[in-house]
Order: sequence, then C-alpha cells, then structure tokens
Amino acid sequence: MPPQKQKLYCYVDETGQDDASRVFVVVAVVSADDQERFREALTEIERLAGTGNRKWHKSRPERRLRYLELALERDIGLEDVFFGSYPKPLPYFFPFIEVLERAIALKCGPSYTARVFVDGIDRKKAAELTNALRLRGVSLEMVRGRRDESEPAIRLATCGRVASGRRHSEGSRKKAC
Repeated sequence: MPPQKQKLYCYVDETGQDDASRVFVVVAVVSADDQERFREALTEIERLAGTGNRKWHKSRPERRLRYLELALERDIGLEDVFFGSYPKPLPYFFPFIEVLERAIALKCGPSYTARVFVDGIDRKKAAELTNALRLRGVSLEMVRGRRDESEPAIRLATCGRVASGRRHSEGSRKKAC
C-alpha cells in the first residue's frame, strides 16, 4: 500500500498594496497538524486576549500584544509562520509564489498535497495563483479565498503580517501591535 500523502494547509495574508507603503509583506501559516485542534487553539487565545474574530486593526494594541504573547507561550504556530518582505514596486503574485513555494518546501514530506487559503482573493486570482504554483512544481489541491473574519489561521497570518511589516510600513499599518 502506498504511503498516505501529507496534507498541508496554508493560510496567507499580505500588506503593502497601498500607495503609501514602500514594501510588500506576505505571511503564510503552513500547518500539517489537525486543523480542528489548531483552529480551536487559535480561537481560545483570541478569546483570552479579547481580540475575538474581528479584523486585526480593529483590536486594541494591548489585546494584540496579549494575543502574540499567548501564541508564543503556547507554541501555537511554532515553526509554521513564514514571511517575505519585498521592496516595491513589483508584480503582485511574485511574493506570494516565492513565500508559499519556500514555506511548503520546508514543511512538506516526500509525498504531499497543499490547500491554500488567501485572505480576500477572488476566484480569478485564485485560479492564476493555482496555475503559477503548479508550474513551479508545488503539489497543490487548490487555492481559495477566505475572509479573516471566518478563519482563525488567516487572523494568525494577519497578526504575523502586521508584526513583520511594522518597521517598514507606512500609513495605517504603522499602528501595528
């Protein structure tokens, strides 16, 4: 019997599309763990921190900081969060492809398939990203859009995106955790 394929779940968010920013940051959370337990752990720290499932920028800074502290204390997402920071201007998809390809390569076993969920991506862009990743040799089941309000792992990526882009971003992102 052939070995079972490893299933990877990738949750992606980005920042830097606004004209004021000088960099484009992409964060991917790549997990092979039990997704239900992973989401429950994330939801629990959101409850304890008081961030809830609201948009990250709508949470108070002390709540965002508490969320990060709890995630670190509990090793949630440990070795699962990857990011890339790129000077602008550049084509939108290149950073997505690079970060996802690198993150999946670091997390995958010899036989795997990946499911990718990108915050706010539409179907046309999801199909383009699917094709681009497959051309690069990524074993991909699908790319789909998800809203951060409905997916705790996207909110973890948002947290990582804001934290990693803090030093570089301009405008509204400057108030990051």
